[in-house]
Amino acid sequence: MSETKSPVSDENIKVSVRGLAKRFGTHEVLRNIDMEVPRGKKSVLIGPAASGKTILVKCMAGLEEPDAGSVLVDGQDMSHLKGRDHARLLERFGVLFQQGGLFDSLPVWENITFKAINVQGMGREEAKKLAIEKLALVSLPAPTADLYPVDLSGGMQKRVGFARAMVGEPELLLLDEPTAGLDPITTKTINRLIDENLAQLGATVLAITSDMEAAVNEYDHLFMLHEGEIKWAGPTSEVEAADNAYVDQMIHGRAQGPIEMRLWARDH
Repeated sequence: MSETKSPVSDENIKVSVRGLAKRFGTHEVLRNIDMEVPRGKKSVLIGPAASGKTILVKCMAGLEEPDAGSVLVDGQDMSHLKGRDHARLLERFGVLFQQGGLFDSLPVWENITFKAINVQGMGREEAKKLAIEKLALVSLPAPTADLYPVDLSGGMQKRVGFARAMVGEPELLLLDEPTAGLDPITTKTINRLIDENLAQLGATVLAITSDMEAAVNEYDHLFMLHEGEIKWAGPTSEVEAADNAYVDQMIHGRAQGPIEMRLWARDH
């Protein structure tokens, strides 16, 4: 049984997921997911490897089509939007992929401004200036703009991916492990940028993280996913008093509990 604490009212919900299910062949990754992402807040999604976190976020971003259920953004059902209407909704998203998701054949500046050039019609000269501005925000020098992804370290690729997610002043940021593999200084920079985007634009954030200390201390709302089901959801201020075995084991890294650690499994 899933457990949810302190539900928010409809006008305070940015994303509503209802009865969402996803399978690949005979493998059921997500089952009957219900969750409400609070508007203008920083929410975090946690869970062990192979619990379905990345696939859930991809369904919310419109990158994977669920087999059942719906994803509503500001009350609009994404599955019912087609063509330009669907594209217009996606323009309001900023997405950071777990491995950066950069295009190998494009220089960094074109990766960052891909949406601005190809969707919004921005000129290339203006786009390159914008890319350099975004690079500065993630503490990367201007010459980085002319490099290719192969020239970058894993941490640099993650920062470029975050810079790309910030283009277009998105009102919904979906971030898959935004600070994984980064040094403490850059991690603080990324967390500060998330907070600034939230404050300036009133944006909504949903991030996946494996950093349990950050999950509790850096975010407002928490969702616990295990074996394709939401086991608990509520404000992070209520986590310690949640009396939920899944949350307790995950947050405190306990070996004993209802979660069997499958080190061989690949997260979806």
